[in-house]
Order: sequence, then C-alpha cells, then structure tokens
Amino acid sequence: MEEKVIRKSFHILCLGILLVVFAEATHIPAYPKMLEHFQLGAGYSVYMQLGFALGLTGFQPLMGWLSDSFGQKIVIFIGAVLLAIGSLFIALAPTFWVLVLGLFLKGFSGAAVIPAGVAFVGKYFSKEQQGKMMGIYGFYTVIGGLAGPIVSGILIDRFGWNAIFFLCSMLGVIAISLFAFGVPHAKGVKSTSFDFLGVLFVFLLLGGLLTVPTFINHYGVDSWMWAPAFAVSVVSFLFLLVVEKRHKKPLLDIQYAKTRTFWVPSAIAVILYMSFSSVMYVLTFFVQSVQGKPSTIVGLLQFPLFLTMALANIISGRLMATFTTRRLIGVSIGLLVAGVGMLSMARIDTSFLYLFIAMSFIGTSIGTVGPVVKSVIVSKAAPSRLGVISFTYITIENVASRVGASFALVTFAIFTAGGNAAGALSSTAILLTVFTAVSFLFLLLLPKNHREQPSALTEETETISL
Repeated sequence: MEEKVIRKSFHILCLGILLVVFAEATHIPAYPKMLEHFQLGAGYSVYMQLGFALGLTGFQPLMGWLSDSFGQKIVIFIGAVLLAIGSLFIALAPTFWVLVLGLFLKGFSGAAVIPAGVAFVGKYFSKEQQGKMMGIYGFYTVIGGLAGPIVSGILIDRFGWNAIFFLCSMLGVIAISLFAFGVPHAKGVKSTSFDFLGVLFVFLLLGGLLTVPTFINHYGVDSWMWAPAFAVSVVSFLFLLVVEKRHKKPLLDIQYAKTRTFWVPSAIAVILYMSFSSVMYVLTFFVQSVQGKPSTIVGLLQFPLFLTMALANIISGRLMATFTTRRLIGVSIGLLVAGVGMLSMARIDTSFLYLFIAMSFIGTSIGTVGPVVKSVIVSKAAPSRLGVISFTYITIENVASRVGASFALVTFAIFTAGGNAAGALSSTAILLTVFTAVSFLFLLLLPKNHREQPSALTEETETISL
C-alpha cells in the first residue's frame, strides 16, 4: 500500500508540475499584445524577459534549500500560490512595471515547483526505478511545454492577451489543491542557520549572467554595457565558493558538485541544452526572416521536436534498466550531432520535410538524455540534500538554455549584419555541431551505470505522511 501511495502521489505531483510548466510557457506569444496595450516599443520586452528569467533561475537553489529544511510540500505549495497571484498581477496590471513584477512571480513559481519531480524520484524510488520515473516526469513537463504556446495563441486571438493569464491563475488554484491533498509531507532536516550570503551571491551570480545576454541583445554586439554585469557575476562566483565551503549546511553542496556524479553529467547537459536552445531560436528566424514562411510553419516544426522529446523521455527511462548510462548518453549526443549537422547543410530552398526530420533527431536526443542525466546526478545524493542538488542542477540546465538562446540571437545578428542572412542557420549549425561533439569527451568520465556506484544514501529516510 505504501508503494501505491507513493506512485499515486508522484503522478499527482507531476500533474501539478504539468500545469505550472504549461503556465510558464504561455507568456511569450502574448508579448506583442502586452507591449501594444501599454503603448511601448519592442525594446521593453527585454525587461519582461529579464524579470521572468530572474524569478525562474535566480531562486531555484534557495527553493532547494528550503525544500530540504522544511519539506518539499511547503515549497511547491508556495510556488502554486505565487503562480495564481503573479498571473493576476499580469492580467490586471495598471502599469507596465506591475506586469514585470507579475512575470517575476510567475517565474518564481516555476523555480519552486518544476524541479520538485527530480527530488521526489531521488527520495522515494529505488535506483532500479529512478530511470523509469524520471522519464515519466520528463513526459509530463514536455507535454505542458508543448500545450502552453498553442493554447495561449488561441486564447489571445479570440479573447485578448489578458485571457491566458486569468487561465494561468485558475491553474495555480488547481495546483494548490493537488499539492495540498495529493502530495505527501516529508519533514525536512531544519538547519540551525540560514545561508543568507549564499542566497545573495547566487542571486548576483545568476542575475549577472542573465543580464549579460540581455544587454547584448538590447544594445548590440559592439556595446560594452554588458561588462559590469559580467564582472558582478565573476566576483559573486568567487565569493560564493568561499562562503559555501565555510557554511555547515550551505545553499549549494560544493562537495557533492565536485564529484564526477554531478559535474560530468551536468557538463554534458550544459553542452546539449545550449545547442538545443540555439537551434530553436536560429531556426525560428531562418524560417520566417530568410525563407519568408509564416509563423505557423515554425509551430509545425516545433511539433515533432516536442512530440519526439516526450516519447523519448518515456522510452529512455525504461531502457535504463537494460542499457548503461554511457551508451544512452552517447546515443543522445550522436542524435543531436546528426540533427544539428543536418541543419548545417540547410539552404534557403531547404524543404519542410528536411527540417522536420532534423528537428525529430534533435527532440529525440534531448528527450533521451534528460532522464539519464537526472538519475545519475541524484544517484549518490544524501536524502537530506536532494532538494539542494536537484534544484541546483535544474538551475544549471535553465541557465544553459538561456545562454544558448542568447548565443543564437547574437550569432544570427552577426551573420545578418555581414550580409549572410541566408547562410546564418548553416554557419551557426556548423559551430554548434563541433561544440556538441565535444561532449563525447566526457563520456569516458561517466560511470558505466549509475546503479553500480556505491550508495551514499546513508541517512535515514524521512517519514511519509498524507
């Protein structure tokens, strides 16, 4: 009965995460209408995106620390409440800056809720089951990300941009109910001290990193407006290392991060997600600006990407019981190299079918690698630190995607400015193919199978209560 309760609670948690991921993916199609409502130019979208990104990535390590200290249920409940409130702020915003605040709260809700599935799997499922469960978790998140933009576009066209945020607020209320009545409460291990300096330096580090590409995109490649933000991030990182080594229960587990179990799969994920995000943005500009095709075609190309990603999450999780982590991650890298390599040969007259196949390879790659990497990362983590470790990894993944997207925009701008807009996709894809292939070098450092590692789960598992 206990195992049935855990599985039921896991699916309820994943359903709530799906609703939050759906809500997180709805705002981008509304950007033009939102700016038009406040009679502002496109340049102001940089503040909207920055507010959302800071909420989504800047506080994930803190949410992980709170999850370990006070229990996961409290953190995800707060996240659902923030989604409901933040979405209302956006829908009813009397001024533009209230809207930015709402986007920040909406991003914060994602930081509190989305990584919870990884921590739950690591805490309550055996190593033999973790791959399968990570695949199911990944399936839920991909489906939410796929449905969000589609539903958002329909509601915006029919009822106005406010409608999608009223819906997101309602979804926040539903998530509150799911988390309150369907997710077990596990008591955390309360810390005697709060890592305030860790929170401060993590926020400055991530805030600086996120602001750098924002300034580059807004002011241009030749501007040095990004330099102070970059300096802040570097100095904050150095101070963070010193502070976290001295704290008894730090915000970031530096000791665990230095093990191959964490940094090797994280390094591979950074490379793959940067390439994936870069391709997504460059392809969007290529199809619309170079080939002159409607935005509907871009949406159709995203469909095989997310569909194959969702299916690959399920299949990959099940294959982990049969194949080694090295082999599965190696296949993922090979598929991404193949997909991005196909785009390096794209021309202005490249057919839709050709791009469709390339995106299917890329989606299969990212869907395959997700459950494997997450399972390896939590495989040797102590139960009392699973929140910190899983939330830290998701932060790394999100920052990699953000930086990758910015790299794509800057690269596309450089090639376009040089008069090579038609070859911008292929030129960028060549660079990304080489960059992605570098991740093969990390395979030798991976354990052959994460279940073969000696377990470090020596701490007593927390009591589950409904």
